[in-house]
Amino acid sequence: MKKDVTYVFLLGFLAMTGIFQSCKQEKKKEATTESVAKKQLAFQQRKIVDSAKYWWAHTPVDITGDEIADLLFINNNSGGGYLGYYKGQKEDGLWELEIIAEKPITGGLFASGELEAADMDGDGDTDVFAVKHPGEWADAGATAEIFWYENSNGTWKPHTIGTAPDAIKDVSFADFDSDGKLDMALLTFDEHTLSIFRQEDRDTWQRVQFIENEVLHEGMDVGDLNKDGHPDIVATGMIYYSPGSDLSQPWVEENLDEQWNNQEGDWSRNGTKTFVRDVDGDGAAEIYMGHSERAGYPLVVYKRSGDSWDSVTISDSIPACHTLQVHDFDLDGDFDIMAGINKGRAVNLDKTNFDVSIFLNEGDYTNYKEMVIETNGIYNGQAIDYDGDGDMDIFRYPDHEATDFFILENQIN
Repeated sequence: MKKDVTYVFLLGFLAMTGIFQSCKQEKKKEATTESVAKKQLAFQQRKIVDSAKYWWAHTPVDITGDEIADLLFINNNSGGGYLGYYKGQKEDGLWELEIIAEKPITGGLFASGELEAADMDGDGDTDVFAVKHPGEWADAGATAEIFWYENSNGTWKPHTIGTAPDAIKDVSFADFDSDGKLDMALLTFDEHTLSIFRQEDRDTWQRVQFIENEVLHEGMDVGDLNKDGHPDIVATGMIYYSPGSDLSQPWVEENLDEQWNNQEGDWSRNGTKTFVRDVDGDGAAEIYMGHSERAGYPLVVYKRSGDSWDSVTISDSIPACHTLQVHDFDLDGDFDIMAGINKGRAVNLDKTNFDVSIFLNEGDYTNYKEMVIETNGIYNGQAIDYDGDGDMDIFRYPDHEATDFFILENQIN
């Protein structure tokens, strides 16, 4: 009988020990999870270029195929320059310059208000968009010649796309007709035009739309806004809905919000920054907008509701908001907003605040908490996971006349 009692006691002791160990492991797991959840978003800044010259057109993208983002740019956009990139590196120090082309194939110089790179020919590497133009400050109304440069193991072959009537302000690539090939939208500000080119093949691009609208100026992005499976265009607060497979058919026009395109006055009127993204996964993308040149305009997100749009004001006023990006910066599963002030323009508006902020999403697209990450401005800032560690880093050009260029490395991972 005594042996039975001892045996039962021993089994109970072992069982309790197992439960105790299990509880310890569970508490350790909970503590680890809590620690990860409480990790704060932070950025570490370092200089990567010290010789920028009017880099109004720049974009981070992996050109070399080494899974590290490079910095593509056009030099001296005010009066024309060369097309090149700085080779990305994880180590500290300035990046190495690589020149794609000193001049366009027809002579002259490159200049554009925006620059994009994409796999134009579907061969798996990154090709580069380019514009021949004398520059906005030299002759904004001059005809722009449009090219793309085919990436072929470090050599570059130019292909002609077509022309636009004046300086290019924005460019977007998307497969508008779902035929498996990238098409292109171009926005110009001097003649107020939107051109849409359909790609037939790498050397044949057909202009299928030439839309003239006096309100068109600056700020364009693309995305499916009505859940029909085709990307649409938002340009200066005007929506142009893709007709589908036949891009030559009319694109239905809708004014999202007149506050973005009813302005009067000088060249700064109707200057917007626009970002389109489906943040809630319902198939209809949301639209984010701010004013790139003036003060007194809000940062707003628009969400489709039936045949109309609901709007939520994120910030009452961000002057010279020339940076707008929407990404999950803190890795909590929802999308945050980065918005920043172009210091070079804001000082002309008698502003002394040049904050760069991330508005952290607190659960849905309507509630945000502002986090200031930089106080000395940003121009056309862009976010990308430049080093492949799973979080979004930020490429920062302080203002449109700066010579230094920085990367803000996300420290959350």
